[in-house]
Amino acid sequence: MNKKRIYIAIISIFIIFAFTISSFALTLKLDNNGKKVKEVQNMLNKLGYNISVDGIYGLGTKSTVKTFQTNNGLKVDGVVGESTYKALKERTTDIKYQVKKGDTLYDLAQEYNTTVADIKKHNNLESNLIKPRETIIIPKTGKGGGRNKNLSKNIIHEVEPGDTLSGLSKKYGTDIETIKLANNLKNTNIRSGENLIIPYMENNSGRSFQLAKGAFIWPVMGRISSSYGWRVHPIKDKRNHHSGIDIAVPLHREIRAAASGKIIQSGWISGYGKAVTIEHGNDIKTRYAHNSRLLVRKGSNVKVGDVIALSGSTGISTGSHLHFEIIRRNKTVNPIKFLP
Repeated sequence: MNKKRIYIAIISIFIIFAFTISSFALTLKLDNNGKKVKEVQNMLNKLGYNISVDGIYGLGTKSTVKTFQTNNGLKVDGVVGESTYKALKERTTDIKYQVKKGDTLYDLAQEYNTTVADIKKHNNLESNLIKPRETIIIPKTGKGGGRNKNLSKNIIHEVEPGDTLSGLSKKYGTDIETIKLANNLKNTNIRSGENLIIPYMENNSGRSFQLAKGAFIWPVMGRISSSYGWRVHPIKDKRNHHSGIDIAVPLHREIRAAASGKIIQSGWISGYGKAVTIEHGNDIKTRYAHNSRLLVRKGSNVKVGDVIALSGSTGISTGSHLHFEIIRRNKTVNPIKFLP
C-alpha cells in the first residue's frame, strides 16, 4: 500500500513539473532570457519593429511586445503568453501559394501585405513572370513592405517615474495635445506604470490602414452632444439617421486629424458647412464639419494630430460643435467604436 502511495505521489509530482515547464514555455516576460526570447525578438524584427535580437527580455522587448499587442487587438500586458505567441507565429509564417491564372506578383504583394522584391528574393525569381499552378513562397514581411518601414501604428510607452507629457512629446516628436487626444486624457496628469499610446507620426496612410479600436485619436476633446444613429433632428424636427457624432466645443477650438492621410475635400458642403474630408487608405475616410475656418487644402498630406480646422457653427447647426464622421466604403460607421 505504501509503495502504491509513493508511486502515485511520484506520478503527481511529475505531472505538476511537466505542466509547470509547459506553462513557462508559453509565458515570456521581463528578465527572462534564452532561445524562446530570441525567437520572439526575431519574429518582431521580421514584422518591422525596431528591436535588438539578443535573447534578453528587457524593457525594450516588453515595450515592443505591448505595441504589437495593441496593434493586433490583444491583451496589452507586455507578456508573451499563448495568444500573443500564436499571433506572432501567424503573422510571420511564410505562405505556400499555388499560382492561379491571372495572378501577378504586384497583386499578390498587395493582397498579402508584402513587396514584389521580397517575393522574388524568397523564390529566386529573376523576372516578374509567374506561371499558373506553380507553387511560390509568399514571405510574411509585415504590412506594406516589411522591414524598410516602421509598421507600428502606435507606440506603447509605459510611464516611468519622472515622465511628463511635455518630455514624452519631445522624445517621440509629437505634441502634448495629440498624446492627450490619443489617450482620452482630460488633463496632463499621468501615473507611473500606466500605458500611454503615442500615435505614429509619419504619414503612413495606404492600403494597410485598418479600422480597429484606437485606430483614430479624438479630433477634439469635448462633450458628445449627439450620438451616432437615429434621432430627431434638432432643426428639421424630423427623425433621421445621424451619420456621425457631435462634439460640443467653444468657437475656434483647434480640430485635429484623427489619423494620417490625404485631404480629398476642403470647402463648403451643403448642410455640413465648412468641412474637411481625409482619405486614410483602404477606402476609409473621416469628415470634420461645421467649422469656422479651414486650415488645409485639397491634395495636401497630413499627419495624425495636425490641426486642420477651427471649430464653428456653419451649415445647418444649432451651436458651435464638431460633427465627426468615419466613412468606410461610402457608408458611415459609429466613430465611438474606433476611438480610444
